[in-house]
Amino acid sequence: MTASTTDGNKTSASNPAQIVSVQDALRPNRRKLLALGATWVVLLAAGLGLPWVVGLYDLQLAVQGATLAILALSVGWLLRQTGQLSFGHAAFSGVSGYAAAILSTRTGLDTGITLLLGIVFATVFGFVVACLIARLPGITFAMLTLAVGMLVWVASTQLRFLTNGFDGLLVDFSDTLFGQRAGAYTNPVVAWPLVWVLMMVTVAALWAVSRTVFGRRLTMVRENEERTRFAGHGTYWPRVLAFTISAGVAGVAGAFQVLNLGFISPEQLFFDKSGLPLIVAVIGGISSVAGPVAGAFVFTFVQSWLSGTAWYEIAIGAALMLVVVIAPGGGADVVRRISGWIRRRVGRKKDHA
Repeated sequence: MTASTTDGNKTSASNPAQIVSVQDALRPNRRKLLALGATWVVLLAAGLGLPWVVGLYDLQLAVQGATLAILALSVGWLLRQTGQLSFGHAAFSGVSGYAAAILSTRTGLDTGITLLLGIVFATVFGFVVACLIARLPGITFAMLTLAVGMLVWVASTQLRFLTNGFDGLLVDFSDTLFGQRAGAYTNPVVAWPLVWVLMMVTVAALWAVSRTVFGRRLTMVRENEERTRFAGHGTYWPRVLAFTISAGVAGVAGAFQVLNLGFISPEQLFFDKSGLPLIVAVIGGISSVAGPVAGAFVFTFVQSWLSGTAWYEIAIGAALMLVVVIAPGGGADVVRRISGWIRRRVGRKKDHA
């Protein structure tokens, strides 16, 4: 028995060597994978050397940018993989931060354990929220994430016996973490290597997940949920799991932030803190895991340069409008188009030569 291919050639359907599995079809080109891995290692190493080439103020801005990048990755990855728009991810960051802070001040557990438990609390909370709202479509889902975020903010202001209300909670991490005194992570020179590694590992992990069968199935759900169900695949639990992963990543940002600041307050959970990572993810571009990272760093430094003028809000608003109207894929899509154009030009010159 033979099967006809689109180019008119005949291939034997009984030949197992010519049968390609789904995993084989999704496996990236080995040479490309090695190049990406080498680039990632070079960037990781280069970033670790930043404290030797920039001043203390710029390094503190870089720490803030990397923290925002992790939070923006959580929002941007969820939007990219599932099409679900979240306005409440500061809630998961805040739950992680408050859990770590409360456990540290009341139980005396090691700093590393309290930070890990904070991330676990945020992930479990994300799972519970996802189970309740994952089935809901579009704007309903987005508004409910906003509502969840505001509920967590209200809880942080009212549960004064735990959170100290609007006065915030001062955290004194007195033991050691990765060979450093935990309280020293308020110093950007000490904090930078940790947050840089956390950000790079997050980028690599989300990139890897998006290229698994599970990640491709999420894309199927995003593009056509009904057809995915007709193909025999469930759509509810993949969405729940994606939201849970996203909440866990936001928890990583919250745990590091409380370690870096030594302080947490309800202000860090307000709805504008959820809108900010979404804005920088859209500006940077959600089509690539590098987009939200680039957007976060650009936003942090532009905010610093323009914060003393009236141009700050205008610049951010103009950038968002340009992205939405001219380049819906964000900065990452613009870079991809330019690099593609350059490759085509170089290819044409080689052909003529």
